[in-house]
Amino acid sequence: MAGKRFKTLDAIRDALMQGNVDPNTLPSNLDYVHYMKYRNGDIPERTITRPSLGNDVPVGVIAFGLDDTDPLAKIQVPWNERAQTFYNGLGNNNLFGLELATLTDYNENISFVPAKVRIQAKGNGVADSSDLTGRRYKKNNNPSYTIPLGQTGTVKHFQAAVQGLLDSSIGAGYHISVDPEEWRRV
Repeated sequence: MAGKRFKTLDAIRDALMQGNVDPNTLPSNLDYVHYMKYRNGDIPERTITRPSLGNDVPVGVIAFGLDDTDPLAKIQVPWNERAQTFYNGLGNNNLFGLELATLTDYNENISFVPAKVRIQAKGNGVADSSDLTGRRYKKNNNPSYTIPLGQTGTVKHFQAAVQGLLDSSIGAGYHISVDPEEWRRV
């Protein structure tokens, strides 16, 4: 559930439970009281409805740091229709280095995980409360999308590709987070 992220709250919860402290006797505005009630099941869990991603569709990327003329650098990866529809309507989408049309030169390689860009339109935010601590915060309700990232004809390195996204109109209008590509043993 919460794991390492709420290690301090877990430690406080454990100490209060060892001391047989009833959370109802403590001030209700404390983070750990709300968290303790949540962990004990006294606060109902929120159900999240995920949007339909559609079918998987293939897309071609060229791995960073490899020669773009090397046939092994051209890799076909799965993607979803929902993200592809968003990508098609995005200005400057050439910065992602994706090949959608001709994938005959692209190989499948299950040990390769492409770099991924998570993108969400900036917004004013809606007031919400944390389920775990009860604290108020502003939540961005705009949908987010995950788009693969590969090298382009002019940008061959990961850091340069990320900087290009941040410096473009995409970086100005969207929240962006990026995960680097991975090569895994299979």
